[in-house]
Amino acid sequence: MKSIFGLAVALSGNFAFASKLYAASYGGSVYSLELTRANGSYELSTIDKSQDCGISPSWLMLDQPHGILYCLNEAIGATNGSITSFKAHEDGSLSTIERLTTPGGLVMSAMFSAPGVKDSEFFAVAHYETSTVTNYAVDRVKGEFHNLQTFHFEMSHPGPNTTRQDAPHPHGVFIDPSRRFVLVPDLGADLIRIFSIHSSNGTLKPMEPYHATPGSGPRHITFWAPKGTRSTTDNVYMFLVHELTNMVSGFRVNYREHVISFEKIFEGTSFGNQTAPSSSKVAEIKVSPENNHIVVSNRLDNTFGRNNDSIAIFKIADASGEYFTGVHFVGLYPAFGSSVRQFDIGGSPDRLGLALEVSQKVGVAQWDTHAGVPGNLLAEKTLDGDVPAVVWAD
Repeated sequence: MKSIFGLAVALSGNFAFASKLYAASYGGSVYSLELTRANGSYELSTIDKSQDCGISPSWLMLDQPHGILYCLNEAIGATNGSITSFKAHEDGSLSTIERLTTPGGLVMSAMFSAPGVKDSEFFAVAHYETSTVTNYAVDRVKGEFHNLQTFHFEMSHPGPNTTRQDAPHPHGVFIDPSRRFVLVPDLGADLIRIFSIHSSNGTLKPMEPYHATPGSGPRHITFWAPKGTRSTTDNVYMFLVHELTNMVSGFRVNYREHVISFEKIFEGTSFGNQTAPSSSKVAEIKVSPENNHIVVSNRLDNTFGRNNDSIAIFKIADASGEYFTGVHFVGLYPAFGSSVRQFDIGGSPDRLGLALEVSQKVGVAQWDTHAGVPGNLLAEKTLDGDVPAVVWAD
C-alpha cells in the first residue's frame, strides 16, 4: 500500500545542514520531508510518502528514541478512524508496522508512562467528532499497541455556541509535568477533563474537570517551569488557548496529594491588546526552545495580507528562562500561509515548521533563538491536501 518517492540525493559538501520532518495531509498521505541548504538556498523535498494512515491523517506523534511515528486518521465523513504506527528509518523512509481501527474523529495524542509497568508505555487519544477519549498500551520498541480503555462523553444541552458546542468535543491530550495526570481540553463542553494515571497499570481514572469560561472552547495546552527546577510540582504554570474566543489564559498549577488544580493569573486575546478579527480561530500553543516565550498560532486572521496569518509571541520569563516575569504580549509575526493549524520548533539548528492547513503547504521559517521570535521563510512545500500537522524528526 505504501508508495515510495525515492530517497533524497545524498548530501554534498555544498550543504550546510539537512533536517528531516514529517507532515500529515488530509489528502490521505503522510510525508517524510527533508530541508537542505546549498549555496545559500534552502529546499524542502520529499523523501517518502505513505497512504497507510487512512483517508484523513490529522496528527503525528513521534517516539524519537525508538524511531516510531504514530499517525492518527481522523477519518472525516467515515464511521471509524484508525491509528497507524510506522518505523521511521534513519534515511527518512517509512515502513508500516500496525494499523488499528478506532472510533472516528481522532485529532491529538500524547504518550505517558506508569512507574509500575516495565514492559509497556501508553498513549491517550482525543476524538473530537465522536466525543471520546481512548487509552492504549504500546510496546515502544516494536511500535505495536492495543486498546485499554474507551471513555465516551455526553452533554444534557448544547453550549453557548450552539453550532460548535452541540456535543462534547475533546480537542487535545496533554501530560502534566509531574507525569501523573492526563489533561484533555473539551471544546464542546468548555472543560479541561482530568484523568489520573494509575501507577501500576497505566489505566486512566476520570477526576473532577476544570470548568472554563462558557462559550470559550478550550483547545490546546502547554506547561512551563523555570529552567533548573528540580521538582515537577513546584513553580509550574499552564497556558491554555480557547478556539471560540481567541483567548489565551495562564494558570498557576497547584498539586495537593492526588489532586491537580489551577489558579488563573492571566487572560487576554491571542492578538495582545487588540480585538481578534471575527474570522480568526486560535490553534496551537507551545513554549519556545529558550523557555522564555509562549508561541501561539492564529488561523484565518489575514493579519499580514490575504492568506497570510499570524504567529503571536508572549514573553513569560527573563532571558535565561529561569524566572517568571508575568505574561507580556511581544507582537505578531507572519505565518507565511493560511490557517496554521499546528507548528513545531525543532530541527538542527532550531527552525519553525508550519502546518499551513488551508494553503496545503508545509512552511519552514527561521527561528531567532536570541529574540525568541520567528524569522524569514526559508522554504515551503505543497502537499496533496490540507495540512493539519508537522513534526521535526531531529
